[in-house]
Amino acid sequence: MVFGDEQLEVHPHLIPAYMTQQQNQEVKNEETLTDYPVYFISQEDTKMYTGKSIRWLVTAIALMLIVAACAAPAAPAVPAEAPAEAPEVAEPEPEEAAMPFEGQKVVVVTQTGPAISGPVEDHSPEWEAMTGGEVELQQFAFGELFEKIITAFDTGANDYDVLIFPADWAGDFMAPGFLEEVTPEMLEGLDPEDIIPLYGKRITAWGDKIYAFPYDGDAHMLYYRKDLVGPDSPFAADFEAEYGYPLAEPVTWSQYYDMAEFFNGKEAETAGETAEIYGVAEAQRRNAQSYWVFLSHAAGYGKAPGNPCFFFSCDDMTPQVNNPGWVAALDDYIKSRDLGPPEQLQWDVSDTRVQFPAGVSVFNIDWGDVGPISYDPESSVIIGDTGYGVLPGGDRYWDYEAGEWVEEANTAPFIAFGGWIIGVAADSEVKEAAIDFARFMAAPEMVQLLAVTSNTGINPSRFSQFEDIDLWVDAGFDQEGAEDYLDAVLNTINHPNAVLDIRIRGSAEYLNVLDVEVSRALAEEISSQEAMDNVAAGWDEITDRLGREGQLQQYRDSIGYEAE
Repeated sequence: MVFGDEQLEVHPHLIPAYMTQQQNQEVKNEETLTDYPVYFISQEDTKMYTGKSIRWLVTAIALMLIVAACAAPAAPAVPAEAPAEAPEVAEPEPEEAAMPFEGQKVVVVTQTGPAISGPVEDHSPEWEAMTGGEVELQQFAFGELFEKIITAFDTGANDYDVLIFPADWAGDFMAPGFLEEVTPEMLEGLDPEDIIPLYGKRITAWGDKIYAFPYDGDAHMLYYRKDLVGPDSPFAADFEAEYGYPLAEPVTWSQYYDMAEFFNGKEAETAGETAEIYGVAEAQRRNAQSYWVFLSHAAGYGKAPGNPCFFFSCDDMTPQVNNPGWVAALDDYIKSRDLGPPEQLQWDVSDTRVQFPAGVSVFNIDWGDVGPISYDPESSVIIGDTGYGVLPGGDRYWDYEAGEWVEEANTAPFIAFGGWIIGVAADSEVKEAAIDFARFMAAPEMVQLLAVTSNTGINPSRFSQFEDIDLWVDAGFDQEGAEDYLDAVLNTINHPNAVLDIRIRGSAEYLNVLDVEVSRALAEEISSQEAMDNVAAGWDEITDRLGREGQLQQYRDSIGYEAE
């Protein structure tokens, strides 16, 4: 679209709405100024018609009208014959914008909001107004979502047209052909080259084909109270005296727990009020998304540098979950239980996103969502006081190939989840409308808005979102906070020892077994070692049932491993 001298890029869906407004204005012009043309001028040209120039223009028009009146012939004494009445001409009706999906209903399924489903609720009316289609949103608790979707696919129920789901489930949704392939033509207008490859290609593809639209960029990171954890903290001297090193952003799990223990139960000032504070806020409720927090602990202890195989051995698919590194991580996760509020065992991720910005704890582990939330005046009392960092690493790590501990610090950020992506059901009866709605939600303008907006569940995934600091400052961040937040995200996803999440057929089933046994250990029903042994046995059973060779090949492919 051209406005004056500027070329503006307009999302395809905005064109009908714009044309309707222009046509409406033209109708008004025809009613009032039918003898005068309408011109669009550049911003530079408007300078001609300001100040004295406007007064000059009004004066000139007035003089022209006076001269015209003086030059008019005198009226005849005898009235001339009245001219014949001109035939009535119907006023042109404004041209209606095209409604390509009039009467078609697109059923969207995702998790219960506000994160992820909230944007669909908020923005689907815009798509409906522009296309004539209707969006029906079906929401399920995260613990139910996979079963609802896979049951609909397996039974051929054709319940859903658009699916917004975790990239982990690709093996169950993409491999069997349940999702429509996304062609290069479908990605046109979405600026795919701007999308970080991890989010734009790797997690949306199965094999060499893409089956989903990129939407969200996920990885776990560390949040902390930088007014309490840092060299200028009122607690800095006491901490160093007690632990023998400076109070600063923790880089290992032992430092994290030193600081959590130091602060737990202390009186600290938050937003001008002094109250007791807890060490951590970590999601620990079963059947939610808490096991990803445990996996963030496990990565630093169990991911050996240079070996991409973390969940399983890449030789024969032997589970690694019960090796000493993973067991040490579960011991830590149980320690977290006692360094947060008593109700933390019943917290899911959405709860920690309320509690940490409310000043309840010093530390929090979560996806990128907490960044915008920490600057939301309706949700946060720690605006400007949040620090962002890469997850701490193990003080040592277990090398399962060598069968021994390696006594050196090991940072291994966890690309937890990978991100929410948008797929279209291959058997949808309104496929074109479904694809159009998926493109609408995945549009660059949309994801840019959602990433800087609190509580949408959408995190940055595009290069442009990291390059444009003003985007974040305009959304409420201060400059220092925006740079710190984006650096933490980039340093996480670019880390050479980052751990990719499990992404093979049966991933939801594997993780459910892990969830159950970790919860039993948190409840002190069984030890950490017993819990992890149970997980290993359960994973072996799943692998054998689904086919070990096939699962091994999928796992190798998912992490880019090539056998020698």
